[in-house]
Amino acid sequence: MAQLNRATKRLQAALDSLERAVESRAGGGAADGGEAGLRAALDSARQENAALQDAAGAVAARLDKTIERLKATLET
Repeated sequence: MAQLNRATKRLQAALDSLERAVESRAGGGAADGGEAGLRAALDSARQENAALQDAAGAVAARLDKTIERLKATLET
């Protein structure tokens, strides 16, 4: 779980960096192919971030269920 959290934080930092790069390019009026590549990379990173967040949620739910089963077993 900690490894997934670290990966999510690194991905979020990469997304932030890409967003800043895209915004600086768009603000500078650059109309070359680099902007399209940056936007594609940003979209890809966002999709990966969403997938990681879904995976983290699924892992958390499974852990919660396992903890509840363990508690129930210990109580009997």
